[in-house]
Amino acid sequence: MEDFIRVEHVNFRYESEYTSEPVIGVLKDVSLQVRRGEFLALLGHNGCGKSTLAKHFNAMLLPVEGHVFVEDMDTAY
Repeated sequence: MEDFIRVEHVNFRYESEYTSEPVIGVLKDVSLQVRRGEFLALLGHNGCGKSTLAKHFNAMLLPVEGHVFVEDMDTAY
């Protein structure tokens, strides 16, 4: 079965609008595969990165490091 979504070693952090220091990293070395026809549930506490990860699937956010592929297309391009 082919991968529908593939996340490879993604790192992401939000920049603070009040200081020049970056905010603590939200996603650290995240990798996963979702095959066509599978379902995925992201569970966790508030602020743990669920929505941030989901926003990478449609390029609303781009990783600082790593790659996100949807149907083998890199969302960064």
